[in-house]
Formats: sequence, structure tokens, C-alpha cells
Amino acid sequence: MISEITKSLNLQVAIAEHERQQAITLLQQHKLPVADIDEEKILYLLKDAERIIGTVGVEIFEDCALLRSVSVVKEEQSKGYGKYINEEIEKYVKDAGINCLYLLTTTAKDFFSKQGYCVISREEAPAGVKQTAEFTSLCPSSAVVMKKKI
Repeated sequence: MISEITKSLNLQVAIAEHERQQAITLLQQHKLPVADIDEEKILYLLKDAERIIGTVGVEIFEDCALLRSVSVVKEEQSKGYGKYINEEIEKYVKDAGINCLYLLTTTAKDFFSKQGYCVISREEAPAGVKQTAEFTSLCPSSAVVMKKKI
């Protein structure tokens, strides 16, 4: 699907305030949680030249991280960009010494299952993840908790 064009794709940290706002806007368009996004949350933008394709966020704890809201602009969905974003962020966090990723989802369980994540009980999540606003209040208690060793 996107294999021919991956050379032009760039997943980059959203450092400048306008880049962070672009990521937040895309998350809001997808009705994903943004209320707790502060300077501690690392946001990434997937770009093709200057065109934004998608976003992802990460909260890092000692040796694990919470994957935040992989999202792709509507007109580019179902083309493999979500998988690309996930694969790239896994490389980044692994290079940073992270050995396990966690996430919460109400809508993307099947997508992440295909990426090698498995469902775990809420009790199995590490303390750092359990203390996040996403875990305690932003995602409903019905959200599925998933884990992947990387």
C-alpha cells in the first residue's frame, strides 16, 4: 500500500508550538483525549513533505511507555499509514530503552491486535500507566488495555 512512498514519509517530534497544535487538532477531529496533553507528552507528526498524514503520542515511564492515540487524517485512512506510524514509534521507543508499550482503546482493539498487542487486565498495567489521566479518567473504564513487548 504505502511501501512505494515511505521514502517521502517522516515521523518527527512535534517540538514547535504550532506543530504540537497541529497534532492536538488532529486528535480532536478524531474525538481522542487531549485534555491532559502537556509538555511531558511527546507528540509526533507523520508528514509527507509538509502535508500532515497522522499523529501519535507517547508517555514514557522507566522501562515502559503509554502509546497515545495513533491517528490518521480521514482521507488517508485504510492505506497502511496507521501501521507505519505504529512500527516507527516502536523503533523510536525501543532505541530509547523502552521494552514494553501499553495502550488503552475503545475503538482500535482489532488494529492493535494485528500489530502484536495483546489484551491485559487493568490490574496488570504498571503503576506509571495506572497513574496517568488517560488511565484514571480520560478513557472510560470499559476501554481495553493492551500491551506489547518490543
